[in-house]
Amino acid sequence: MKISEELNGCISRMWLRSPIVCLALLLIHLNLSYGLYEDQIGKFDWRQMYVGHVKFAEFDTVSSVKKVFVSTEENVVAALNLKSGNIIWRQVLEKKEQGTIHFMNITSEAVITVSGTNPVNVRGWDLNGGFLLWDWSFPLHVFISSEEENKWFLSDTELKLYHISLGSEIIVKPYELTSGRALEGSKLPLPLASKPSCVVAAPYIACIESVGGNPILHTVSITAVNSKPVSKPLKPLIENTEVTLESVHGSQPLVSVTSSGSKVKYLFLIEETGSRVLPYQVERSAKLVQDSLRESNILLQLLYTNEWFDVLTSNLLTGEPIPDVTSSLKYPHDRLGPPTAAAAVCTPRKDKGLGCRVLFSTTDHAVGMFHYPGKLIWVREEALASVVAVEMLDLPVSDTEAAIEKEFDHKEMDLGVSSGFGGMFTHRLLSQTLQLRLLILSILGLGDPPSAGQRAGLVRDEFGLHKMIVIATGVGKLFGIDNLSGEIVWRRRLENVASYSSQNQMILYVQRTTRHFPHPAQCALLARHKVSGEGVIFTFNPITGQPAGSESVTLLGYQIQQSMLLAFTDDNFLRGILLLDQKEQLHVLPSSAHSVAVKSAGSTFIFTADKNTGILAGYSLLFSNSQKLEATRVWEVKLTQGKQRLTAVVSKSPVERVHSQGRVLGDRSVLYKYINPNLVAVVTQGFDPVHKNFLNLYLVDVVSGSVVFSISHKKAREPVHIVHSENWVLYSYFSDKSRRTEIVTLELYEGKVQSNTTAFSSVASPIQPIVDQQAYILPGNIVAMKETITEKGITSKHILVALANGGVLELPWMFVDPRRPITVTPEMREEGVIPYMPELPVPSESIINYNQTVQRVQGIHTAPSGLESTCLVLVYGLDLYYTRVAPSKTFDVLKEDFDHFLISAVLLGLTVVSYITRKLASRKALKQAWK
Repeated sequence: MKISEELNGCISRMWLRSPIVCLALLLIHLNLSYGLYEDQIGKFDWRQMYVGHVKFAEFDTVSSVKKVFVSTEENVVAALNLKSGNIIWRQVLEKKEQGTIHFMNITSEAVITVSGTNPVNVRGWDLNGGFLLWDWSFPLHVFISSEEENKWFLSDTELKLYHISLGSEIIVKPYELTSGRALEGSKLPLPLASKPSCVVAAPYIACIESVGGNPILHTVSITAVNSKPVSKPLKPLIENTEVTLESVHGSQPLVSVTSSGSKVKYLFLIEETGSRVLPYQVERSAKLVQDSLRESNILLQLLYTNEWFDVLTSNLLTGEPIPDVTSSLKYPHDRLGPPTAAAAVCTPRKDKGLGCRVLFSTTDHAVGMFHYPGKLIWVREEALASVVAVEMLDLPVSDTEAAIEKEFDHKEMDLGVSSGFGGMFTHRLLSQTLQLRLLILSILGLGDPPSAGQRAGLVRDEFGLHKMIVIATGVGKLFGIDNLSGEIVWRRRLENVASYSSQNQMILYVQRTTRHFPHPAQCALLARHKVSGEGVIFTFNPITGQPAGSESVTLLGYQIQQSMLLAFTDDNFLRGILLLDQKEQLHVLPSSAHSVAVKSAGSTFIFTADKNTGILAGYSLLFSNSQKLEATRVWEVKLTQGKQRLTAVVSKSPVERVHSQGRVLGDRSVLYKYINPNLVAVVTQGFDPVHKNFLNLYLVDVVSGSVVFSISHKKAREPVHIVHSENWVLYSYFSDKSRRTEIVTLELYEGKVQSNTTAFSSVASPIQPIVDQQAYILPGNIVAMKETITEKGITSKHILVALANGGVLELPWMFVDPRRPITVTPEMREEGVIPYMPELPVPSESIINYNQTVQRVQGIHTAPSGLESTCLVLVYGLDLYYTRVAPSKTFDVLKEDFDHFLISAVLLGLTVVSYITRKLASRKALKQAWK
């Protein structure tokens, strides 16, 4: 950090004249200076950047640094290193339809992308740096009908938009590439009798249709003047009328035709005089890509069969195989889905052979590079760009501690030494004896070999900062990530598993943690089956990724309406899962937890929220018996009317702990918090002619069905983000009236008399809470919010706010406290309340990810650590960012620069001085006694 010029001048000119003034300026600058040292970057945090599921890919054969350009379904354009797969540069386009990439190609100067709808943006990106070279838009009148297809073709310096009018003609409209100036277009007649299937095989367009049971292939040149279409009947080559037409990526105008009953693909090379069939066929399941080398064209066929990935290389025109490149590789099918070829490039090798690189993408959104002949070079897990569920778990104990725990299990059963002072003392002696024995055995090499987790360093640390991050993605792939390094420890691919379409999420439950040795930890994933739509469950060990039961997912046979984790465990410390299906029938998984669910049925309630109808319904299990669990609907409330819709239902964190039951005021009285564990925040939105968009928030007790509090905001709309914790609710929305993001905080209190000091009851005499509320302005767009959480709840709460610019703001609760007054009284100053200011500050030192921008944030997950002062944070979206925050500073640990030598020297000196003083005092007392 640099000292300002003012301070430098003061030191050089005024030190001798005014040392006190200089010292004061120095202290002021030190107090107002915050920064991050360079060596601290990445010490407690890490960031992983992703691009998403690959949609288009092109190899760079022009630049000196070889790379591959990709564009993805997440609206990202990027360049990847050919050897490592690392991102060289990346550009994130607009969200949703406005940034959807329709076309990508490269020239000798730029990467060209066509994206968006109405208008369509054409952009050129620098090959090496990725910065924008030009940007222009198509006029709106280009798109006459939404049902008509639009094809794209890049020819030298012209970008052409192909508007295909099915059944009549082809409209070709060229534009100048860099300026967007419209050139003279043309209309090409195409004799189509029915709705065809058309593809672009540059510089031609090919369409296939069935006329009178006869499939016909039509081709027409796009660039030639006065070009006329050429039709080619496919009989008797292809008899079936149900055919599929595909364009083969590469330099030659090549298409493949496949009939529904055929096991092969027919290849057609398009020329000026029409299309001609090539003298060979390829397998139906083969993925095709072509390349050119030494004035000859090469066709690569990629075949995937279970464990093998075969690449067959042949001459494009003759079909003769090229043995130098044809090979079979072992495919990691256990962790990667079936591959699809995206692009390929072949180059001559020093031994006069060929070396081909194939970029492939998989059904589970991974992207990788094969080198032939050779091996798998790298793989990028782009499924991590679509995270839908996150959990953080403690790692298991070390092998030494596990052996001690196992030994103590036998000692407690045999000797009964688990209780009392004597038992604790015996426990300590046995522990140290076993540790000494294991140490001696390990030194002599006679002990048991370390486990896989021990070798990988996956062992619980003293402060609980080392955890396993379990992530579920939208494509049905699970990951276990080491939170300290960010490395993927394990991954597991689930077949035919998808997230719930209405919420785009899966449910990840922690049924058993690692605290119950020797029982392993267990998690359960609830999702939806892609084909049937029924619920599926997959139970697994979150530390190793191994299945706890069946190797595959278990199909439940019914659709899941609601689920919850039971509050009590069975004899194996496993918490069961209670499921409510669409027919309002209850199910318990696993079946061994049925007895636990029956015992707790009297105090178990479950609720549902229908976003389509806006109805919240509550169910009680009170009328269940030992043979069957029954869900009885006890209340129902409808929160929407007309065209209103229910947009969000947010409950409190199940692992949250409330340390303080009240708030001490300035007059030393206590204002007790309204801590209702059954309270849920519900948001509905609607439209009316007067106030336009409006937003309603309800606080509903889901046990009794009573609406505790409600508030309405006029001229307010999405996006809405809610944080619900302890006795307060914080939510944000966009104000149409003021055109800004506003934050509202609600704080609920019982009053100065607490109704029940032991447990909260939603049934017995419900209390109407006192609600404090306040609104604030945040100068930025919010994309996600989450509160910090600690083990005991002693540490102050901070709000983590993910902004649209990629920063994550750590906002102290004192800034959004609803009790902030305009004029601060001495009592409130005593309480620590600051004056009210409508605009919230966004200081750069409060951005926890400093310059590590996180794109397209979808959510923030927080978890407590073993230290009360520290909260672990994972921000996920297009990127992953992990860090740790300390809202009340690290009051329970020593700083890294703590001088242990100095304090040891001081203590030693004090000990010596006290001993010498004692001797001197005793000698003085002896002399006084002889006088």
